[in-house]
Amino acid sequence: MYGYTCTLQTDTEVITYIIDYLNRKKGLTYEEIAHVIAAPFWQTISKMEPRRKALHEYLRTMFSGQLITGPFSILVGFENGLMALNDRLKLRSLVVAEKGDIVYIASEEAAIRKIEPELERVWAPMGGEPVIIHLNEVAK
Repeated sequence: MYGYTCTLQTDTEVITYIIDYLNRKKGLTYEEIAHVIAAPFWQTISKMEPRRKALHEYLRTMFSGQLITGPFSILVGFENGLMALNDRLKLRSLVVAEKGDIVYIASEEAAIRKIEPELERVWAPMGGEPVIIHLNEVAK
């Protein structure tokens, strides 16, 4: 439990504690956190270029207990930004869109188009691919 007490006993609470643990207590970036909780499969890692492969092997080995194997789609707010992420199999949908300097995130494109029908860019990130938004920029 790493010092956390689950009082709500929901998967959302557990994911929140995992992210806090990895970021605040272990110092991982949000991109690294995404590669822990929605880690690529070992077969995918084996095909990566050496430097990237070494990073993913390290994250999978050191933080194997924080891999989330079930379906999820989450938004995580942090100081000066947020991260959107879904499970590595893409069992839960996630759609991102942009217009100007505004970023929209929802489970369905229709929900975004209800708010802004004239989008400049719309995409569905791959399973386990984080979309990390920093104030006034989008890092993918």
